Amino acid sequence: MQFLTLLTTAVIAASSAVARPGDYTPPAAGCKPGTYSCAVGKYGQQGWQVCNTSELWVYGGDCPPHTACNFNERNQSPYCI
Repeated sequence: MQFLTLLTTAVIAASSAVARPGDYTPPAAGCKPGTYSCAVGKYGQQGWQVCNTSELWVYGGDCPPHTACNFNERNQSPYCI
């Protein structure tokens, strides 16, 4: 269990290091299943993620080139604009 906690902390730290201003990636665990958010992909590209039934964020996909992920607070959805 300590290894998983350490690994999760390392992943969060690494993803925040490549995040650009305005990006928001919630913590890796404890999310509400069926919710979405903007995220940064493994190569630094903007995209989105979805919370699965295990309450873990799963990367959903990349935004198209020359677009950025924007999160709409009103409907709780990410959009690539």
